[in-house]
Amino acid sequence: MKRICIIISVIAITSNMSMAQQRSIFSTYIFNPLVLNPAYAGSLDLFSAIFTNRNQWVNIDGAPNYQSVSMHTAWVNNRVGTGLVATRDAVGIHEQYGVYGSYAYKVRFAHGILAMGFQGGFDNRNSNYSALSLKEINDPILGQDASKFNPNFGTGLYYANPKFFLGLSVPYMLNPKIVDNAAIASDDREARYYYLNTGMVIDLNSNMKLNPSVLIRYQERAPISFDINANIIFDDIVYAGISYRSGAAVVFLTQLVLNENFRFGYAYDTESGSLNAFTAGTHEIFLNYRIKVKNLRKNAQCPVYF
Repeated sequence: MKRICIIISVIAITSNMSMAQQRSIFSTYIFNPLVLNPAYAGSLDLFSAIFTNRNQWVNIDGAPNYQSVSMHTAWVNNRVGTGLVATRDAVGIHEQYGVYGSYAYKVRFAHGILAMGFQGGFDNRNSNYSALSLKEINDPILGQDASKFNPNFGTGLYYANPKFFLGLSVPYMLNPKIVDNAAIASDDREARYYYLNTGMVIDLNSNMKLNPSVLIRYQERAPISFDINANIIFDDIVYAGISYRSGAAVVFLTQLVLNENFRFGYAYDTESGSLNAFTAGTHEIFLNYRIKVKNLRKNAQCPVYF
């Protein structure tokens, strides 16, 4: 356990000077695509707000911890969508807060709707080096706390009809510097991210639907990774699914429609390799509040399952 904690601490410290700095990977994006693609804003013909909490690698000190609040709604007779995503991402001695607003404009076609989205905002990263026990107190890298403010923006496309969806996004287009310390000669920058997400709904019978989907992630100077997901929808109330994440984990997830306004979801990530012996896995929950917006025309092509 001590070795694992040391490894995690080293990773957390050196992430400040790595080109392959990686944003959080989470599992319930299937029910909350706005966190990946700003073009999803306003796609549900109602106001939706989701709180998500993810505790990764339970029982390991300094393991990643993630929270987010996302909300979006449609306007102008469902031709425009707006949204907001606020996040907290902590690992080891590092803690990052982000706030991004999104805007989407929708174009209707005979068989679906194409949305073009844009988001802008900022991340603020704080590193509490004073929490470390150092042998060399005058180390220029670890001898003082650090804070870095980075504005950023991104864009995306999202096409959907009641049976199919396809999304492509680059949510963070800028490559801001990771280290902002006069004592360190570094030009390391955050990598750019690309997401391709697609899926469909297949009617199995009058009470059951199958919802397969795929997410492909590409981060500059890092290997391509992917998720393969399959959800079964029972009576449009209970969602039960499984995901395979390349080289990392098998994920079990579910969503329960409590009533017209509330949905609750849970995901459990198993861990592969030797780390599995030291952790109880990863737990992720979300609560979704939805309410119809007055004077907003019902759209028969609303992708209600996504």
